[in-house]
Amino acid sequence: MNRKTLCALIALSLGGVSVQAQDYPTNWYVAPSLGVSLNDNERYVDDDETVLFGVGLGRYIAPNSSLEFAVDYTTRDFGSQFNYVGDSSSLDVTATLRHFFTDWAWRPYVFGGIGMGYHQADRQVGGEVEVDGWDPVAQFGLGVQRAFGGNKAFRTELGYRADYDNRTVPGQTEFGDVFLTAAVLFNVGSSSAPEEPAAMDPADVPAEPAAPTPPPQPTDGDNDGVLDADDKCPDSAAGEVVGPDGCPQAIVIDLRGVNFAFDKSDLTPESIAILDQAVDVLNRYPAMKVEVAGHTDSVGTDAYNQGLSERRAKVVYKYLTDKGIDASRLSGPNGYGETRPIDSNDNADGRARNRRTELVKQK
Repeated sequence: MNRKTLCALIALSLGGVSVQAQDYPTNWYVAPSLGVSLNDNERYVDDDETVLFGVGLGRYIAPNSSLEFAVDYTTRDFGSQFNYVGDSSSLDVTATLRHFFTDWAWRPYVFGGIGMGYHQADRQVGGEVEVDGWDPVAQFGLGVQRAFGGNKAFRTELGYRADYDNRTVPGQTEFGDVFLTAAVLFNVGSSSAPEEPAAMDPADVPAEPAAPTPPPQPTDGDNDGVLDADDKCPDSAAGEVVGPDGCPQAIVIDLRGVNFAFDKSDLTPESIAILDQAVDVLNRYPAMKVEVAGHTDSVGTDAYNQGLSERRAKVVYKYLTDKGIDASRLSGPNGYGETRPIDSNDNADGRARNRRTELVKQK
């Protein structure tokens, strides 16, 4: 494969990624790898396959795209060919972009990358002469990846690496090696992904107003905490949330901080603490019924935003019912995508308010 064709393929791979300002994990990961390099016949080495091992450091830069910096190493035995003695070695440093497809458990992807390779060999020509130096490399291929254990993932990939080494073998200026590798990815640090922040903590929901110091023989016929003299709705249902005038009060419980684990719909410990507060609010008001609703901002496609809002709402709905909140008190779960903004989508603060999960009080 000539250099011009290879560059075109790499450009196509890198250019096909659309970056969306949507929620995705932003923590770094470390990826030790082990595999085999199927060496180009033009290398004239004794073994067609050699062990390839390395390590990478990367992170997601878009919902379906990651950027990884890696270094890998292999050695090749020349035997007695070309007056070489001992082994040659290749140390390659690369930057690789991976683009993932589908929401399946095993996620397929394509990748493309560029870098530099350090080549070293010893040539015996009237005395030992060391041949070494840096040369360009480029690679592309495909793979599949699956997350497991909450903060780990496994991947395997098949790729082609163009090595523009014009030093090691006399008369050769480039090689094409096929490689097959497997790696385990370990997350490091915490994610700062914008996962559904909202404008209001459940702890800020107005509590049932305490009755003022009563005058002699006060009455509160519906036991809603508002004296009959001030109660404009004297027939409130038991446990109904009312305002200072004794009438039912509209309540929307915004779930600020309800985030999800890397590459899964598992709730993080911080999210569980927030939802436990919402459970406490619902237990304090047993007559209150709510709709479980998910919303997003306008960034991304309509279909992606709709699916995202539905998945988040379903996770919150299941958590509430698992905590003993009767399903008859919950409607939904419903996802509204980007259709019900509460602020402008033209700036970062407005979009942050629009990405939310709510419990909306029903009549």
